[in-house]
Amino acid sequence: MTFDQLNEANEIILQEGPFAKALAALGILGATLGSPGEVQAKMPTPITQAIKQDQSYYDYIAPSEGKGKAGRPGYAYKDHKGYLTVGVGHLVLRNDKALQQVAGRDYNSVIRGRVPLSDRQMEALFNIDVQAKIAAARRALPAFDSYPQYLRNAIVDGFFRGDLSGSKNTLGLMNKGQWKAAAKEYLNHAGYRTSKEEGTGVAGRMERNAAVFATYGGGSSPQQPVKTDFYTVKSGDTLSKISKMTGKSIKDIMQKNRITNPNKISVGQKLSI
Repeated sequence: MTFDQLNEANEIILQEGPFAKALAALGILGATLGSPGEVQAKMPTPITQAIKQDQSYYDYIAPSEGKGKAGRPGYAYKDHKGYLTVGVGHLVLRNDKALQQVAGRDYNSVIRGRVPLSDRQMEALFNIDVQAKIAAARRALPAFDSYPQYLRNAIVDGFFRGDLSGSKNTLGLMNKGQWKAAAKEYLNHAGYRTSKEEGTGVAGRMERNAAVFATYGGGSSPQQPVKTDFYTVKSGDTLSKISKMTGKSIKDIMQKNRITNPNKISVGQKLSI
């Protein structure tokens, strides 16, 4: 199965029936949960997130991690363990420097649940938090920075939840380049099985990541232009390379981003496409 088969026009919607069948076809689910029919019957609420080739960590992780209690995005709340949490899974610490930086003068009101974080503030806080997960992924997977962004997203999501960072066997298989075996081992997880039994969203989230791992293991990559509203410049990128990936002309990219010198773009720069 190629990335394009999973990713129609480079945007896939992972829904209950098709996703279960896709994983069964990869030989992933059948090995851990019995027949495809049994898997289908136990699928939790589906993840309906579009995955794009150059999607940011925030855009990949936030929809499944959530932004707070239902109907109250951005407000502080206590998670299932009783820990004060705000935004995209941020555990509030005593004298929380990161949250103070993001919330500013509203800090006390935010932690008391009186004022919500805005979408921009939640993204800023997430981007602080995720750096530790990226660093941990780099330590566990020395080739991490060479992977395509869609694969790094799935890996970091696994570190964000802890289901991948705690699986030495899965990480070992990844380091050996055995990605399909790693996808299967990744789902051999107590938290995954519990989610299946209880019908929670954790299983769907892990299946999404497993599909990415297995797809990368097939050695495929998207052949059609990436559909997205922006592109984040990475090391080694040129406008010519970005033009080919996005299907936009160099002239259009330069005009839209007010670039006067095509040789002067910087790593981390966000380009409107």
